[in-house]
Amino acid sequence: MKTRREVLQGMIVSIGGASLLAACKGVVRVNPSSADGLEFYSSDELALVSRVSDLVIPRTETPGALDVNVPGFLDALLAEWADTDTKREQHNNLRQLNSELGQDFASVDYITAESRLSELDTRAFENQPRQHNEYRALKGLITQAYFASEEGALQEQKWVAIPGRWDPSVEI
Repeated sequence: MKTRREVLQGMIVSIGGASLLAACKGVVRVNPSSADGLEFYSSDELALVSRVSDLVIPRTETPGALDVNVPGFLDALLAEWADTDTKREQHNNLRQLNSELGQDFASVDYITAESRLSELDTRAFENQPRQHNEYRALKGLITQAYFASEEGALQEQKWVAIPGRWDPSVEI
């Protein structure tokens, strides 16, 4: 189980990372993959990541994870930036997650998939710090990728580059 400090550090890193990437104006950029041009995930892994992404951050009055192509972003990010050990770990995590959720998870109806994921989410975050790390890791990647997108940062978080008024001359 993460401590409050670890959770806050993760949030600061994800928000700060999204701000930093936005400030770089394309110097550091991950170009999301499309379903026909996968670089890291297999088609079965992409289906699993897409289903989990859609259930974790569904479309509401703001875009959902699939609307901002979170699976494509993660595919490109892992292909371009992850080292060999991280790539192997991600593939192993997805195999484990697929077996926990059921081999048919990506193709079952929405209600069944939502129920299975909800049960896993409860088990993963309920007083069992060493279990279901693969799901917690994927959920973290999904939420960080979503909030690193323009839509996630601007529409969901309502991020403003310079909040309030700016006064260049203030007494200290």
